[in-house]
Amino acid sequence: MKAFTTIILTSLIISVLIIVLPTRGYDEPSVGVKKGDWIEYGVNITGNPPAVHRNVTWMRIEVLQVDGTSFPVNLTVRFVNGTLDTSIWKFNFTEGNTEGWVIIPSDLGSGDTFFDNFSKTDKYITIQNQEQKTVLGATRTVTYANDTYRDKQWDKATGVFIGSSEIFRNWSAYVTAVGTNMWSPPILGLN
Repeated sequence: MKAFTTIILTSLIISVLIIVLPTRGYDEPSVGVKKGDWIEYGVNITGNPPAVHRNVTWMRIEVLQVDGTSFPVNLTVRFVNGTLDTSIWKFNFTEGNTEGWVIIPSDLGSGDTFFDNFSKTDKYITIQNQEQKTVLGATRTVTYANDTYRDKQWDKATGVFIGSSEIFRNWSAYVTAVGTNMWSPPILGLN
């Protein structure tokens, strides 16, 4: 009888673990980029921006490594005179650091939210829309969100922004993706 009770108890514990364990981690944001991923942008700034943004014409983001929900990227900007400036930006989705929505958690669709600890208004930003769109020669699912001064578009699978318009009091910035190694156009009609 003890053996039968032990078998029943063991079966019950295993059944509970099978049901409970797969749900662990669903609240953790998903990182859609990996080491070596890069994307480049054309930048058009008008008006009277702060000195750090003045005369920027191009930028590139390259992922250096990924550790859970955090990762650093090397951000390089080019100025009108051709000089380059680089800096390391540190992202951490669990802590809400999306660096101005440059990269957000991947696979978010309409109605989903991401945490932005640095937002001056709402800390949870809602994806407002998604659609299929040709981006850099490939069909991608693109998501959209905005707040009082910026409209952003992201590649859903990676979470990387592919375009934005940001309008401030004295200046505006318009940024569009111009190249990436994260996806490529279909070859001979194959995706």
